[in-house]
Amino acid sequence: MKRLRPVLALAAFTTLLAATAFAQEPQDYPQDYPPPGSQPPQGAPPPSVAPAPGEAPPPGNAPPPVAATLAGGFGAVTQIAISDDLQLVAKRHSESLAGSSMSLTSVTLAPAIDYFVASSFSVGGQLLIGFLSDDARDVTTIGLSPRIGYNIPIGPTASIWPRAGVAYVHVSDSPAGGGTGIGGYKVTLRAFVPVIFQPAPHFFIGGGPFLNTDLVSQRNMTDYYKASEFGLQSTIGGYFGGL
Repeated sequence: MKRLRPVLALAAFTTLLAATAFAQEPQDYPQDYPPPGSQPPQGAPPPSVAPAPGEAPPPGNAPPPVAATLAGGFGAVTQIAISDDLQLVAKRHSESLAGSSMSLTSVTLAPAIDYFVASSFSVGGQLLIGFLSDDARDVTTIGLSPRIGYNIPIGPTASIWPRAGVAYVHVSDSPAGGGTGIGGYKVTLRAFVPVIFQPAPHFFIGGGPFLNTDLVSQRNMTDYYKASEFGLQSTIGGYFGGL
């Protein structure tokens, strides 16, 4: 019990200080509500009163629509968004040629910049850098993907930002155990539909499904595997500017 006395005394003293500080803070009143003890000025409108529970607020107090809430937020005209799309989860990668198939797991870095030329409508480009390997080979890719997108607000700090583009990717393919590699390229149709959240101003994070499909694929000037990928992908980035 003796050991508890200092702790109880300190708790009581802290509570007293907090109560004293709170009592000394000025009370906030609505701009149209006079402080206690004062009389409202002559001709002043009556103070606003909150509606009773279950009653609808008057039209003047109705919350603004989502579009008005997001004015000047993410997706505003002349805004610039910088992001990186990360494939952080395992995905199924299927290839087929003459009845053969294989699968693998990969991680891809895809830094991008997008510019909103109009409200919610973006035009941008993405740099594609990747490395993947399996038991047979090591593949390094680097490419560029112009793209367009449209931001669809679904709340004050959330939206869906689908983007689509066509990428040109240079491919370096070499045997996993070493040896002479081959080079080539592919043209890929890319689509990504993330849900974007803004936990802080000028910062966003999100994720959603993606689909990549090769339209053209060549190695050493001959046709090669055409790949299709589908999975989940995350994105993180920031934005600035905008009217």
